[in-house]
Amino acid sequence: MTTQKIGVIGAGAIGQLMFNLLSSQINSQADAKVYLIARELSSDSQTLQFTDLAHSSHNHTITLLGQDSPEVAELDLVIICVKAYQVDELICHFLPRLANHCHIILLHNGMGPHLNVAKHLLNYPKMGLSLATTSHGALKHAQWQVTHTGSGQTTVGHYTGHQLADSLKDSLTQAIPKLTWHADIITALWQKLIINCAINPLTAIFECKNGQLAQDSFAEHINIIVAECCEVAKADGISLSLAASLEMVYKVINLTANNISSMYQDILQLRKTEIDYISGYVVERAAQHQIAVPANVNNQQRIKALEIYR
Repeated sequence: MTTQKIGVIGAGAIGQLMFNLLSSQINSQADAKVYLIARELSSDSQTLQFTDLAHSSHNHTITLLGQDSPEVAELDLVIICVKAYQVDELICHFLPRLANHCHIILLHNGMGPHLNVAKHLLNYPKMGLSLATTSHGALKHAQWQVTHTGSGQTTVGHYTGHQLADSLKDSLTQAIPKLTWHADIITALWQKLIINCAINPLTAIFECKNGQLAQDSFAEHINIIVAECCEVAKADGISLSLAASLEMVYKVINLTANNISSMYQDILQLRKTEIDYISGYVVERAAQHQIAVPANVNNQQRIKALEIYR
């Protein structure tokens, strides 16, 4: 039987979480293998520490696959878990190195990179592209030390090119808790985008945890942001209810009340944010449809200013 080979590209919190979930399940099978691929070009040995939801810590030493390692050409699936603004450069580096049948899954915050990736794949007709989003929580304490902080839903769906093989789908479903396959993944991504547009910029601008957005003083901000998003989504052919979208936003605010959003964390740690792929994606699509979205424009501009002046 042919061994299935899966690569997780990106060693941030979510990348290491996905690798640990997959490797604990898949690497015990004789017919499957999963690798973690970081930014290094050559392979190296590394010890990872992973703390699961039951607060049990696991240490294991792995071969951290280099981006230019010959094993990359043997991968059947790569799951790309990097920041949205890193996707295009990374894809351009990897595409010539991957097997011509390799399937790609993008897993990042926001929307937009999939459009360029789909264009690149026109030159690789045997490949396929799927898109994913997750609400699993992970916290990176040190470079190789990650904690699974919260259980959540992971949604994956086909976008373009060849479909992902059923055997690989089964492996992912068995390894990642609460993973579902969505026939209309763009709608699912828009739903997640609206949540990110409502929560991430506001927490960074007002320097607060997610739960504080439930206060009445934020209601008007959130209502306008979500209404703009729904209008742009509709112009893009995605019909989303304003009432249902607001309900979804407040559900996430309450469920993640004690969390510091990823965007607020980026600002605190003087890192570039993904604002151009969250509020910025709404602004870009709105411009295409000549729709005014002043609340999302304001959020994008204020976060960009925080990136510069912090």
